[in-house]
Amino acid sequence: MLLPSSPLRVKSQLSSRVDNTLFSVSPEQNIDFDGVSFFFAPIDRYLKGNGVEVSIHMRLRALTYKNLKAFYFACPLLGSAQAYGQDLSREMRSAELLGSGQAGVTEVRGIDALFYNPANLGMTSTIIGDVVVASPQIEASQNGLSIYRDVRANKSMLDIVDSALGKPVSVGIQNATGASFRRTAFALFQRADLNVAVKSNAMTGIPEATASSTVRLGAAFGLGRAVIGRSVSIGATGIIMQKAEAKLAVSALDAQSQIGDSGGESLFNDALKRGVAVGAHVSLQVSPEDKSYPDFFVAARNIGMVYSVGGKSPEDRPTAELQTIDAGISFKPGTKNSTSRVSIDVRDILNKSKENIYKRLHLGAELNFSNVVGVLGGVNQGYTTYGLFLNSKLARIDAGIFAEELGKYPGDIKNRSYYARITVGWTK
Repeated sequence: MLLPSSPLRVKSQLSSRVDNTLFSVSPEQNIDFDGVSFFFAPIDRYLKGNGVEVSIHMRLRALTYKNLKAFYFACPLLGSAQAYGQDLSREMRSAELLGSGQAGVTEVRGIDALFYNPANLGMTSTIIGDVVVASPQIEASQNGLSIYRDVRANKSMLDIVDSALGKPVSVGIQNATGASFRRTAFALFQRADLNVAVKSNAMTGIPEATASSTVRLGAAFGLGRAVIGRSVSIGATGIIMQKAEAKLAVSALDAQSQIGDSGGESLFNDALKRGVAVGAHVSLQVSPEDKSYPDFFVAARNIGMVYSVGGKSPEDRPTAELQTIDAGISFKPGTKNSTSRVSIDVRDILNKSKENIYKRLHLGAELNFSNVVGVLGGVNQGYTTYGLFLNSKLARIDAGIFAEELGKYPGDIKNRSYYARITVGWTK
């Protein structure tokens, strides 16, 4: 996956007063941000309005660990941040499921099945299923877009920080290339996640920053086979994955001393953990030929996904992927020209994550017209989701809005986000 990246060179002094604390960027200090370029145009205008000359040079670069570094050091542009916990982390996320409450794993097909339900590969009747040349997907929280609009409106940094206090910001970017065939599929994939938010210290009132981000890239190969007619199928996906993750905490008061002339290079390198893991997902799907009966699946995820390779010591390796068992059921009434489904899925039914049941419960529905147009809706962790897809066989567009609970219970910390995916290739 290629992302635009932009090195920024700050050539004069920028000073801001926040909560009676003066902090500044020294003249001629170099700060590199290898991140998503659309943030930088309005930021450039804002900085120039405050007497700072910023030069932006655009180029394309493959998403690497340098982009992970960029995610963090874009945080001072957003103010300060506190990271919140997320739903169970995945190496890839299905756009279709995001729109339907993240429920409906029984219906996931193509290369998406590799990451959710490989048993569905055994239900494929055609020799060639989907051929995906590229499928870039982005998820961005409303709070992050609000900050972006404030910057474009040339609001002061103090106003931007103040409006962002207590609001989580998240961004997810992914891409996959691969193909599915009768009983098998493969994919090369890459995903990056950033989670930040803004909080003031209860004692001093000074903004404090914490952020967490993860970059995953790897390859997946799956096999599925029907074992009882075409009603029962089993499947497995083998995955080799490289992961880099980091967590940082910086207060506005200490930002200059901790980031320093290196632009935070040493701070980031100290926090970065890297590793390689090999593991598997295994699932079973029951799809009765009589469609008046529901479909059912159960999947064991992240078997053996421990990062035992990489880093100078185990402490330098990323967090192991949590091994879970997921299950779900779908009812699929339909007509001659349309199909529909109503799904109920439960993630981590053994609760290895120690999360509230409402955070692991997902409800969703889909109305599909000849697989050309689809309308989706659902409830994810207590919040409504909506989606739409258009499929022309050579390209498919998915878009919608969803929400996740980043606190302990539904209603604690709502994070509403938009998503969009474009799949180019041959899609059934």
